[in-house]
Amino acid sequence: MGKSEVNVYCNVCDKKVKAVILTKHEKQPDDSKRYGMVRIIQHDSGLRKSCTNTSQIKALVESNTVDDNDVFI
Repeated sequence: MGKSEVNVYCNVCDKKVKAVILTKHEKQPDDSKRYGMVRIIQHDSGLRKSCTNTSQIKALVESNTVDDNDVFI
């Protein structure tokens, strides 16, 4: 299985950023969403500063619905 990317919101700067999916949890039978652990890719937080938050976070990695920024909800 190759690593894939999803869009999430950064917990530090609240910007939409790309994240690499590390693991996926089992999908619940009655739920259309799947959670997993992701590593946020380092990104620009504005004014020539980089947000170095790359910690692992639990995030939606599969869902049937997305918000206006193409982030799973």
